[in-house]
Amino acid sequence: MKLAKFLGKYDTVIFDMDGVITSEQNYWNCAALTVWEYLNYNSGQKINAAECMQNISKIRSRVFSDDELISILKGKGVNSNWDLGYVTVLIAWICNGKNDWNYFDRVLEYAKSLSDNIIDEYDNLAIKCAEKTGFDYEWLKRNGTMWTTMRDIFQTWFLGDELFEKTFGYIPINTGKTGLLYKEEPIVDKNKLIAIMSLLSRNKRVCTGTGRPYIEMLPPIENWGIKQYFAQNGLCNYDNVVEAEKELNNNALTKPHPYMFLKALYGTDYSNKRIVDGDYDKAKIKTTLVVGDAGADILAAQAMGADFCAVLTGIQGERARGYFEKLGANYILKSVEDFLVEGE
Repeated sequence: MKLAKFLGKYDTVIFDMDGVITSEQNYWNCAALTVWEYLNYNSGQKINAAECMQNISKIRSRVFSDDELISILKGKGVNSNWDLGYVTVLIAWICNGKNDWNYFDRVLEYAKSLSDNIIDEYDNLAIKCAEKTGFDYEWLKRNGTMWTTMRDIFQTWFLGDELFEKTFGYIPINTGKTGLLYKEEPIVDKNKLIAIMSLLSRNKRVCTGTGRPYIEMLPPIENWGIKQYFAQNGLCNYDNVVEAEKELNNNALTKPHPYMFLKALYGTDYSNKRIVDGDYDKAKIKTTLVVGDAGADILAAQAMGADFCAVLTGIQGERARGYFEKLGANYILKSVEDFLVEGE
């Protein structure tokens, strides 16, 4: 097997992870469980973690309307699965009030009415939610107390009690979780994935631009034997975004902002200020390919001026083809397996 000919023009290939290399199924399960637990928590109900795990498919189906809500919100630019849960709760409260949240069909219809760049609406959603519920806007806004609490609940479902406490240094709100991190599988054939990364790394810089924090990014690429093929300073992840947002007092550096892909291209040791100020060698971008599965990925790639390869292994699958065609993706592949072709 050899690499497809179109890859020859690129010196750097930056991969999103979820929906491209890693499956998002466990993340979507975590997001559904987070919404379920948080809404119960704010209604004075304590969930049973073991029972929730037994009923995870039913909970996810109900919370995300058989995954249609995931598809809609991802298509409108929600990239982080923390934000997926956060936005779902905001809409649930806007539609139903804080004491009558158990009607997810209304949430689906409301989500459909939102603009195609939902990230611009986060503040408006928080304001509307404050008006409907009486909760304080500062408490509701992104990165506020509500968002942070939901993030922690999500992390306990994904990491499990033990790793969560080891990572964050405190005991989670609700215990009894074993962690879905340990059930991850690649979204494509593992042997082909190894072959792709091995061939790419021979004469290209291989990077990530993922919304996963480092602690969640590392185990799968280590366990599947592909970490060695990535550039050491090319593993850009959500921790880099958090650090940059604090340093620059800027809370809008997640995708579709190009920061993450630029940080991967120029190196995680490159100045955050210089990246945001546009102080870098722009010629490198012409030989950079970004590989992603979602709207936030192509918007970020185009914002930096890089070529974009869409893979149809995200939540919408083949249905996303028209969307990527409309936005002018340079390549649209069924999966990253199409990086490989027959030949020596």
